[in-house]
Amino acid sequence: MPNGLMLSDLAIAGGLLILGKVLRVHITLLQRMYLPSAVIAGILGLALGSAGLDLLPWSDTFASNAGLLTAALFSALGLATDVPSPSIVAKRAGSMWAFNQVASVSQWLFAAMFGLFLATFVFTDLNPAFGIPMSAGFMGGHGTSAVVGDIFTNLGWEDAFTLSLTFATAGIFISIAIGMLILQVALKLGLIKTFSTFTNMSQHERKGLIQENDQRWAMKSTMSSLSVDSFAIHAALVVVVTAFSYVSADFLSSFHDKVQIPTFVTGFLGGMFVRMIAQRSGASQYLCDGAFHHASGISTDYLIVFGISAIKVTVLVQYIAPMAVLATGGVLFTLFLIFWVAPRIMGDNWFEKGIFSWGWLTGTVAMGIALLRIVDPEMKSKVLDDYAIAYVPGSITDIFIISLMPLAMYSGYHWHALAIGLAYIAFVLFIWRFVFQKNRVLATQ
Repeated sequence: MPNGLMLSDLAIAGGLLILGKVLRVHITLLQRMYLPSAVIAGILGLALGSAGLDLLPWSDTFASNAGLLTAALFSALGLATDVPSPSIVAKRAGSMWAFNQVASVSQWLFAAMFGLFLATFVFTDLNPAFGIPMSAGFMGGHGTSAVVGDIFTNLGWEDAFTLSLTFATAGIFISIAIGMLILQVALKLGLIKTFSTFTNMSQHERKGLIQENDQRWAMKSTMSSLSVDSFAIHAALVVVVTAFSYVSADFLSSFHDKVQIPTFVTGFLGGMFVRMIAQRSGASQYLCDGAFHHASGISTDYLIVFGISAIKVTVLVQYIAPMAVLATGGVLFTLFLIFWVAPRIMGDNWFEKGIFSWGWLTGTVAMGIALLRIVDPEMKSKVLDDYAIAYVPGSITDIFIISLMPLAMYSGYHWHALAIGLAYIAFVLFIWRFVFQKNRVLATQ
């Protein structure tokens, strides 16, 4: 039965996740690499699955679980997301918002155009949209990779699913490996005075554990157990919004055969809509954001396990050379963003903001936080506060890019995508220069 197959897949993924955490706790090399347990579990799933030793009894449809988890992930994020006012964004995180927009859009454009160049002049048998999986994997991580992979699969390019997930997995390694080199260079250049090395970390920090005295409750109880369990209501909201994401995406996609609305879009917007209703009705005081954040975290970890385990090694062998060239170009361009663009836009504490941005531009937000904690263990720079404020307006742009860029590059609208992207970057720089910077100067006078 289908539900039995999914339960079997979830059990295998859960077992791998537990094993990954045990290995992370006891193997120092994995600790030094700052590898998330989910990545370790995914690599085990790939090695022990049909692409390797073929010991795991995955169902034939286990890869499709990534799509469901992606919808749940963004639905939970929407339920936990407030929309900040433009004035708060301008005052608190204007420079972070501007850099995030310039960096993310330009990375997508660079990947698209560099991939198109490779497909046209170097590896002529490639799909013209070859560059998109790299930006989906680097900037978006496994969640965005699954979305982009599904979009391309529906368009007829199935290899893109494996390519996107591979770039997301490689990005985590690249994020930490080159991130540590950046910190070493920054120390020699005097950009930072010191940073917390692995040897300075406590045993709990190295193993990714929290000491008993520092442990906190995952969520607060907001409802009497006499009527209903608090977590049951929070889980129900995530499930209902996730279901809504599928129904609404199918409905909106039915108007034209070339229009495919991803479930992550309708899930995220649906979650935000439910949150707005809860705030207007006064019900939000009985909801706990911690529960939604953990639901998002659970979805992400399982998504990574399924995503990496579903990578098709035979496909990678065919694309290994162009992937290496594309990834090299992507790393160099991202370094340009961090060392040339970041100091010119973000001003004070630009390096702390830049090293955090390097993490999420190549790996995940979690990788960015890991690197930031190394250079700023007490979080004096307030980078995460600024990022949280800048995230919501920035996420709207991400929705449009993730939804439309694969379609544009696959369908031949290359120069249209480039023109619109460059125009948007120019608009962001205009806002930053003549609105945010002007307000900042006036505030200091």
